[in-house]
Amino acid sequence: MRRLVRVAAVVLAAAAALVLVTLVRKGPEKPPAPAEVRVLHYNLCGAAAACPWNSGGFGPGTSVERVVKEASAFAPDLITLNEICAAQYEALLEQLAGSGRPMHGTYASSQDNVPNCGPTGAFGTAVLSREAIESEGPGYRRFSRTGDETYANGGRTVSVRRGLLCAPTRAGGKPLLACTAHTYAKAPGQLREIGDLLAEGPVPRETPVVLAGDLNLQPNEPALGYLYAHAPGPGGRPAGRFLEGDESDRAWFSQGSTGGVVCTDGEPERCRNGEPTAGERKIDYTFADTRHFSGGHSDAKLFGESDHAMVTAVFTRR
Repeated sequence: MRRLVRVAAVVLAAAAALVLVTLVRKGPEKPPAPAEVRVLHYNLCGAAAACPWNSGGFGPGTSVERVVKEASAFAPDLITLNEICAAQYEALLEQLAGSGRPMHGTYASSQDNVPNCGPTGAFGTAVLSREAIESEGPGYRRFSRTGDETYANGGRTVSVRRGLLCAPTRAGGKPLLACTAHTYAKAPGQLREIGDLLAEGPVPRETPVVLAGDLNLQPNEPALGYLYAHAPGPGGRPAGRFLEGDESDRAWFSQGSTGGVVCTDGEPERCRNGEPTAGERKIDYTFADTRHFSGGHSDAKLFGESDHAMVTAVFTRR
């Protein structure tokens, strides 16, 4: 009997030692890395006279080729585009697929009178996603505040139909609403409309939102307060629900773009400023809602194909 007890004790001790060795080798479990959402935004200058090398085209040396090249390097989950012809959009989807990085997309035209855009003249915005875009969703919401903007060409004048284009999709397997807008500088009320359309209520509380676009206003403009979740200075009241990709980059707090807010007092964590995206101005933005994202960072790169910098941003999910 005693011999059996000794044997059992030896077996138990060996088993305990084996478990201990296994735990030491395995080590404590590491928490999963925070999920990221990667965004590439670009105003292609796809058909403007200021960018004759594009002229509605999509071959070598155009903004379309540039998006394909940069997307291959950056691997975005989402791509948002402004000033893009419908033909350029179709070609971009084909070229992305041919490069081994296929994406799904949705397109909206703000006008149909742009000669460089081919027979249809269609010219507008697009949202692309690595994951499928739901066939039923918000789509394109035209702004009611237009600033009476028109575009004249070929003896015909048309009203410009700017709006907010949104695509219900997923990133990292999780639902997400991806949106873009190209607003009119003389109609700052369009930013209020964006804030209203993307507020909790119109957008379900549990749905993360990413917004990027050429807003044609600089960070110190009051209308940006409908998007930024922090005030431009002491005593201000934020009205928005978004953080911006470049708002925590201290390199720009005191030397940012023309029209940026200078933030040098009190060591603030966030500043309505950032790297210039069009000349000395910051007018292209990447936003993510503060309920679902805790931070982000962005970078602006200027290429010869467009008069706007390409903006890439990485946001961290909460």
